[in-house]
Amino acid sequence: MSRPARSGGWAAAWLLRLSLAAILLVCSEVLWWSNDPLHYTAPEWTGLAGIYLALAALMLDLLARFRVTDVLGLLVVAGLYGLLNGALIAHSAFTNFPISLVARPLGLHALGGGVLGLMLWLWLLDGRGLRPGRAIVLAGVGLAWGIWVRWFPLLESNGFPLPELPTALILAALGWLVAGGLTWTASRRASGIGSDERLLCLRPWEWLPVGGGLLVAFLIGARQGAIATFDGVALGLLAGYMIAVLFFLRGRRGHPLLARVTPSRPVAWPVWLACGALLILPAAVGYALPGQSPDGPPLQLLTAALTGFGVAWLPGVSLAAGLRAYVRLFRQGG
Repeated sequence: MSRPARSGGWAAAWLLRLSLAAILLVCSEVLWWSNDPLHYTAPEWTGLAGIYLALAALMLDLLARFRVTDVLGLLVVAGLYGLLNGALIAHSAFTNFPISLVARPLGLHALGGGVLGLMLWLWLLDGRGLRPGRAIVLAGVGLAWGIWVRWFPLLESNGFPLPELPTALILAALGWLVAGGLTWTASRRASGIGSDERLLCLRPWEWLPVGGGLLVAFLIGARQGAIATFDGVALGLLAGYMIAVLFFLRGRRGHPLLARVTPSRPVAWPVWLACGALLILPAAVGYALPGQSPDGPPLQLLTAALTGFGVAWLPGVSLAAGLRAYVRLFRQGG
């Protein structure tokens, strides 16, 4: 498949990848507090930014390359992101296998990082504004975030100090402003993409920094003892399986999800600020909900929901992919 040349397309594509990376970093590191962001050093933040940029580039490549048109394909891409995040950044994918796999990478990181990050990125760039349904979803996410950041750091397996509510809100607001500035810039400089989402596919030479960055993260984790041989084998098998599922889900009809943002519409600051407010302000309510310990109902219900999502989504999507392939073969044979 040839890729049409367009002046400024290369820079525009990387600006869009950078904007998605910023949103993913805010969702995974700040909102869900999975690695205690208050204790990161400047070099660690720099390294994290590089890893999230590589993950964002990979996600957009898969969305464009397999012409993802619906929520099933989006779930697979977000799930692959969650798997890689849990293995390479949070190092939580295989600590208590298989429970840790479905609870953190396929649950928390896939839904709270991958799905939420892609959803926010698409909503901001599609020019459709903040509709009532979107506002309700964001408020619900903000409430869940408040519950999570209040009780999750106190779990014995984490050993994180409990963040004060003002600290968590200020850090989230600062992250949101930085991500918003990058997305605003990308939306105004991305005219080079035009209406062809295929320009978000990585060129052969662009795979070198993307794959190299992820490989370096893997090697660092292995050297630190956070990634064992079994972890690497399991990571490769699961990632390969998800890409195979995405292949069978590839869209031939309908409008690709990325067509909503190619060309991207300029981000309106009121919409961005409203999204931030709907995420951050309900968190104060969730943080203040009654509960005497991490074993209380609020966190237990949220953990159960995330784990249930992690258990169910991949088998469900796999079944749907199999049915689609069967129907496709039946029609071709008929």
